[in-house]
Amino acid sequence: MIAIVLKRLGMAVPALFGVSIVIFLLINVLPGDPLAGLLAPDATPADRAVLAKQLGLDEPLPVQYVHWLINVSQGNLGESFSRHRSVADLIKNAFTNTLILASAAAMVGLATGLLLGIVAALKAGSPADRFISAVSTMGLSVPSYWLAILLIIIFSATLKWLPSAGMHGIDGDTIDFLKHLVMPSIATSAVTVGMVAKTTRSSLIETFGDDFVLTLRAKGLGSGQILMHVIKNAAPAIMTMAGLQVGYLLGGSVLVETIFSWPGLGLLIFQSIQSRDLRVIQASVLVIAVTFVLVNLVVDLLQTLVNPRLRRAN
Repeated sequence: MIAIVLKRLGMAVPALFGVSIVIFLLINVLPGDPLAGLLAPDATPADRAVLAKQLGLDEPLPVQYVHWLINVSQGNLGESFSRHRSVADLIKNAFTNTLILASAAAMVGLATGLLLGIVAALKAGSPADRFISAVSTMGLSVPSYWLAILLIIIFSATLKWLPSAGMHGIDGDTIDFLKHLVMPSIATSAVTVGMVAKTTRSSLIETFGDDFVLTLRAKGLGSGQILMHVIKNAAPAIMTMAGLQVGYLLGGSVLVETIFSWPGLGLLIFQSIQSRDLRVIQASVLVIAVTFVLVNLVVDLLQTLVNPRLRRAN
């Protein structure tokens, strides 16, 4: 098992290195002038040159990338251009808030998707199956930002049951926090519900058609025992999709967090794009990419534990 972990980590390193190059290049080719917001209106070209030298923006891109990569590997993300605060502190606070939202959305999305997928597979071809397929398709088709706006209109503006923005209200207690969490987690989890439900249904139906299921029935096993064996064999495909969705949720939803003013990575990236704060954008996107890679690494390892064939293949 240790050899498998080391192998997966070895595969993750070049992926992260490639991601860092892409992030750095894409951010630096964005239109606009990152120094414009830092200079006074009457700044001279000499002032601009001095500031660019101080920030290291006068060096060639390869040199800037090497310096940036060295600093990032040491945990030094620099200081925000617009906020004049440590980028690491901004990322830490925002990622913590995104982690809270992503965890809630993952619990809602994965639990609901698995339940719907199992019911649809057991009732394949029935009205319940068709209804669940329609719900799954709606979850995949409806944009999360549109669903967020719809939830605000219904539950905040009309019924006045839930707050429409922020993470805490005046009270600041646990109930108040949960009320702020409900709508963002539902809006964020809609795609996860649809993807997990469809994947679970198709994987279970395919596995029910395998020869070993006939053998289990011939041995006299009950439907519940057979279902557990089927779920175990269908688990790798379901876990792969669930891992991708969890990585997506941890990446943060820029539009949903912006609509609900949820102080996570998505909102931080949106605000940083507005002020063209390159350091914050680079660090935020890099954290999202690293998180996505690590989540998929964990999923690969869990799949290896669940499926003995994968252990033998490695």
